Amino acid sequence: MRAIVCGYGNPSRQDDGAGHVLAPMIAAWLEERGADVRLECAHQLLPELAEDLADADLAVFVDASVSGEDGNDAEDRWGAVRELAPDPVLEGANLHSMGPEWLLDLMDTLRLRRPRAVLVTVAGVSFDFADVPTPLCLSRAGKAFDVFKSFLGRPTPPGSPEAPFRPSRT
Repeated sequence: MRAIVCGYGNPSRQDDGAGHVLAPMIAAWLEERGADVRLECAHQLLPELAEDLADADLAVFVDASVSGEDGNDAEDRWGAVRELAPDPVLEGANLHSMGPEWLLDLMDTLRLRRPRAVLVTVAGVSFDFADVPTPLCLSRAGKAFDVFKSFLGRPTPPGSPEAPFRPSRT
C-alpha cells in the first residue's frame, strides 16, 4: 500500500505547526505496518500535489484548526478525524485557502485516480510567533493520533473509495 502523509501549516506560528509534528508520527506508524509512505510537510497545500496523490492508495492530510482557541480542554475539543470527499469550493480567493477537498476535486477535474483521503485536525490554542506548539496542542495531537489509528481500522463509509489498508491488531 502506498500512502502520502501531508502535514501543513506554519511551524513558526506555534500551534499552526501541529501538522508538522503529527504527520511524521502518522507516517512512521503506517510504515511500521508495511506501507510505503511518502511524508510531505509544507506551509500550505499546492495544486502540484495532485499528481503525487494519484500514485497513492491513501492520503492523510494533517493540519491545525482554530476551534480550540479558548483554551478549553474538554474531551471534544481535541480536533477531528474524518473521511474526505472532493469539493470545488475554495475558502478564499487565494491558494493559501485551498483545502484538501479542493485538491481532490482538482484530481477529478484532471481525471487523476483519487486515493482514499482522511483529514486529521488538531485544535490549537495559540498562533503567536514561536517554533514549538503549546503543551495543550501537543496533548491534543496525541489524542488525534490515537483516534486516527482507530479510525483507519474502521470500515469505509458508503460512497467512499474502497479502504486500501487495515492496520494490524497489535
